[in-house]
Amino acid sequence: MTTVDSPPPRATPRQWLGLAVLVVPLFMLSTDITVLFLALPAITADLVPVGSQQLWILHIGEFLSAATMITFGLVARRIGARKLLLGAVTVYGSASLVAAYATSAEMLIGGRALLGVATAAITPAGMILVRRTFRDPQQYNVAFATYLAAFAGGAAAGPVLGGFMLEHFWWGAVFLINVPIAAVLVLGGPLLLERNHGDPTARIDPASVVLSTTAMGALVFGLQETAAAGVSTLPALSTAVGAGLLALFLRRQRRTDSPLLDLTLFRSRQFSFILAVLFVTGFAMAVADMLVPQYLQVIRGLSPWETGLTLLAPAIAATVGTMLTPVLIRVLTPARAVASVLAATGVFASLVAILVPGAGLVGLVVVLSMTSLTVAPVMTLLSQLIIGAAPEEKTGSATAVQDVIGSLGMASSLAFLGSGVLGIYRHIVADRAGDDVPAGALDAASESFGASVGVVAELSAWQAARLTRAVEEAFTVATQTGWGVFGLLTAGLAAVVVALRRLLR
Repeated sequence: MTTVDSPPPRATPRQWLGLAVLVVPLFMLSTDITVLFLALPAITADLVPVGSQQLWILHIGEFLSAATMITFGLVARRIGARKLLLGAVTVYGSASLVAAYATSAEMLIGGRALLGVATAAITPAGMILVRRTFRDPQQYNVAFATYLAAFAGGAAAGPVLGGFMLEHFWWGAVFLINVPIAAVLVLGGPLLLERNHGDPTARIDPASVVLSTTAMGALVFGLQETAAAGVSTLPALSTAVGAGLLALFLRRQRRTDSPLLDLTLFRSRQFSFILAVLFVTGFAMAVADMLVPQYLQVIRGLSPWETGLTLLAPAIAATVGTMLTPVLIRVLTPARAVASVLAATGVFASLVAILVPGAGLVGLVVVLSMTSLTVAPVMTLLSQLIIGAAPEEKTGSATAVQDVIGSLGMASSLAFLGSGVLGIYRHIVADRAGDDVPAGALDAASESFGASVGVVAELSAWQAARLTRAVEEAFTVATQTGWGVFGLLTAGLAAVVVALRRLLR
């Protein structure tokens, strides 16, 4: 007698409404990331941060999110994903209130720190709930893509929403808007989200928490500082200390009875390979993404508001690409789907590099949008494959590892590729401006991509024109280089995926 397995249960309307509760926090997190850059000039004028405080305002959330993500992957398993999510949203709303009414740079840094910790908790908790709620494979694919599309949607809405808020209100309003949203989520979550019980047997090793937090914090800080200021003693030391602590952390995970990170996940060649592809993809794209907004303002002469509107089209394209991922999965195998979109991304990114010098703004935006349309499914597919390669009870840990690897890939790109591109920019500026521009002005203009804007005002008309031409040529070549590397790496990665397609089943 044979038995036929019953099909997995399909999600109910209430569960789909619960998905709406899950996507809002991710949308909120993504919006905050893009809004902060627009609000920074107003924040600086009001709070007058000194020394490295501006850097901490920008990056403290990222540091703490990367540092605590692995810990929260296990916390979600211990206390339950719904409880962690609702608690994290409560902290996020409270931290937004602190940031909105900050009266000093130190107070704002504290609020941003709490936002980073809350972000680290929201991400794995939300992913666990998506996986446990949607059991039907096709529904799960749609729900997963919708969940990640919220991040791309937030990136699209951020500049527009932030520009509107800053146009009509004070800078704290960009944080204050999170408070009522968080309140609605906390009240509606218990009614719509799946109840799941924690696993009290999941112990948390304090030594592992300390090692993972300090290791990731030191690594990300070192890489970010290298990207911002170039190679120097403190960032190099921080990176080295982070790498050493990470080695100690991994050693403890092999020996302790209650590991924070289950290293058995890495016994799967599929899991490790997908993480490697994710790292290289993040490494390839981060510098290219960083260059575009600055290029549009410095070279094309757009205002921050006009730049935000211009980049709305690529951000919308990324959202659409993410939502199209379930269609790709239906018609192609995972390996073919990943390889195809990587190859397409390589083509479009290379086109951006070719078109940057002479293309009209509309043509450039079209190609940027096509690049976003193709790269977005790459990240969604890889994320889904990583989560799917882990047992359900290890979803939190797999999500945390995925986010940490992605963050390290982007931070490494900004540190190493970013330094290389900046070096090309400085070399061309010095070569083209030559002896016609005073050495002090030349050094100041070469400090960063946008520094020349403030320098030319202090020069004579002829010197300003000379320096402006040099900067335009240098920044154009630097942008081409960044996008050219993006295109080459993604195209090469597509070939690797094809060669090792058996690892993507």
